[in-house]
Amino acid sequence: MQFRNRVFCWFVFVLTALPFVSLDAQDNNPDQIEDATNAPVFTAKGDLGFIPVTEKELQERLAQIPGCVEMRATDVVRSYINTYVRVKPDKAKNMLGKRLTYFPLFEEKLKAEGMPVDLKFLAVVESALNPKAVSKVGATGLWQFMPSTGSEYGLRTNSAVEDRSNPVKSTDAAVRYLRDLYHQFDDWALALAAYNSGPTRVNSAIKKAGSRNFWNIMRFLPQETRNYVPAFIAASYICNFYQIHGLTPNIPDLDEQLTGHINVYDGMSFRAISDATGIDYNVIKTLNSGFKRDYVPPSTEGNYVLLPRRVMPAFIRYLNSVSSRSYSIENNDMYVNSTMGDGRYWKTMTGAQQAEHIDQLAQKYGLIGDHLKTWNNLESNYVDAGQEIVIWNPVYVQRHAGLKIEAPTQAKPKNNAPKAKKTETIDNALEKNTGVNASLQPTPFQAKPVEYQYHTVRRNESLEDIARQYATSVESLRKMNGTDQIRFGMRLKIRQF
Repeated sequence: MQFRNRVFCWFVFVLTALPFVSLDAQDNNPDQIEDATNAPVFTAKGDLGFIPVTEKELQERLAQIPGCVEMRATDVVRSYINTYVRVKPDKAKNMLGKRLTYFPLFEEKLKAEGMPVDLKFLAVVESALNPKAVSKVGATGLWQFMPSTGSEYGLRTNSAVEDRSNPVKSTDAAVRYLRDLYHQFDDWALALAAYNSGPTRVNSAIKKAGSRNFWNIMRFLPQETRNYVPAFIAASYICNFYQIHGLTPNIPDLDEQLTGHINVYDGMSFRAISDATGIDYNVIKTLNSGFKRDYVPPSTEGNYVLLPRRVMPAFIRYLNSVSSRSYSIENNDMYVNSTMGDGRYWKTMTGAQQAEHIDQLAQKYGLIGDHLKTWNNLESNYVDAGQEIVIWNPVYVQRHAGLKIEAPTQAKPKNNAPKAKKTETIDNALEKNTGVNASLQPTPFQAKPVEYQYHTVRRNESLEDIARQYATSVESLRKMNGTDQIRFGMRLKIRQF
């Protein structure tokens, strides 16, 4: 009995010590595991020995992922999946939420270089999508750049900025580094291994094994690197099939999901950006972790600032008002649904014309498949013909301004002048677009002009459709616009700010 207890305790220690590269965001060096494909399988009572998928299920699901590496279902892959699902599910849920912020950026940069978009899962392995992650050896950011490699690829570290933690700059650098490694090895598995341990060690393993196949040379690689590609496969799997295992992402606000970025050369504080756009100060901090002092320093090279997509027109307007440079928005056609004031988001429903992959449908709306899967709670990567899909759309802010409406200060009437009518209301005055009722005495101040949220009518839209999109009533739309007849291209008032 004593011997059996010792064996059981040894098994508990081994299972719980399995590394979790992606979720130990403060330590990029996992414990060492050997590929145990041919090792005996241990089982235990209860959840302790739980393996989340059978080998057949895992192979079938991995086959559905268009991977840039051979998607093998090894025991090491299963152990990483088990850690996501059973050992550290809370950290996995945080990571799955953050993918909605960073995967759109990763895919944009990878597509621009003609590289496989599934390389985005490498950042899951490296940092669990934590831009502030720092390993014991000093690797930093989403892509865990060491200082020397980061400097080689143009990432600065000084008292004001840490480019390795800047999502845009570090992703630019990571894509270029991966591209260079692929040009050297002509194989993505070998490029990933070199990303982890360096090209020299991979070349040495190739010579010793007499092969350029990762699975053949892995026994000659450092133990951490042997598990690196299996960890990448597990990250790919969990990001595609998390719902099957009951993992619910901690979903960030839409302002952190639908973002844009611009290279800024002028110096400005986060507070100035907040005042110019209306975005909460903490959201700006969250999205721009590469700035150490909540300040964008002036730079001849520029600093990438990441903001919610909906306020990019307002931010550009602000930049052009304070800078001698001329700023403009790339892909300006995207910002067609413009309005004054502090718009947020509105919902539309769309249907697939035919069965298609979720990524293809998302691309039509300037989104990624992860957005649509999350917003619609979809388990499959495919949508059926006619299946209704929810899409969230930004209302673009052209200029942010405080919209508090205050009563105008009344001038004191002269002795023989009639008193102002007390029945006149501010609402009545605003509806007349004058700010002050004509029967009132002149005043030194006027109310701010009325500002509205607008919607441009699309083909085949009805008032009922538009009312549902903006959570208002048909009667309110009729009253505000003075009509119950709408036509394509008509600009409707939705609500008054």
